[in-house]
Amino acid sequence: MKYDELKALIQEARTTRRFEKNKKVSLEDLKEIIDLARITSSAKNMQPIKYILVTQEDAVQKLAQTAAWAAHLKEWNQGEDERPSAFIIMLNDQMIDGFPMFDAGASFTALSLAAKSKGLATCPMASIDKKLCKELFVIPDSYDVMIGIAVGVGLEDVKIVDTDELDTNYYRDENQTHYVPKRSLKQIIAGEY
Repeated sequence: MKYDELKALIQEARTTRRFEKNKKVSLEDLKEIIDLARITSSAKNMQPIKYILVTQEDAVQKLAQTAAWAAHLKEWNQGEDERPSAFIIMLNDQMIDGFPMFDAGASFTALSLAAKSKGLATCPMASIDKKLCKELFVIPDSYDVMIGIAVGVGLEDVKIVDTDELDTNYYRDENQTHYVPKRSLKQIIAGEY
C-alpha cells in the first residue's frame, strides 16, 4: 500500500453516528475485523483486550437505545432508523498485567480501518451502558467493559476541517454534514530538534 492510499483510508474512516437501516453486518465480518485488531501492537505484548461481538438484533437495539450519542450535538439524538447493525464490546482482562489504554487505542485504529475497508463505519462509545453489558452478556468479574463500538453501513457525510481555534467540538451544518475540526500540524508538534 502506498502512503496516499493509507492517508485516504484514514481520512475516510471517520466516526459515524448514523447508520443505514436494515443493512446487516455478519458475524464473519466482525471476526475478520477483530482478527486484524488481534495482531496489532500490544504494550509488553500482554494482549489484555478481549471482545464481545454482538449481531443479535435485540441486543444491538438495547445497546443503541441506552447509549449517549454525539454529546456535542445538543439538538440531535440518534433515531431508530439510524441505529447500527452490530456492536463490538471491548473488554480489559484485569488479570493480565499490561497497558490496556494503549492496546485499546491500537486495537480500535486497526478495527476501524478494517471496517472501512469492508465498507463499514464505526463509532467508539465510552457512553456504552456497562451495567447493561453485564446483564446481556457473560462477562467475568475480572473483565472491565472499556468501550462499545457501533458498527454498520455509514449514513453520514463527514468532513475533516482545520481549526486554528481552541474549539475542537464537532458540528453539523444545515445539510446535516458532520464536521470534525482538527488541530493543525503546527499546533500539535511541540518541538523539532
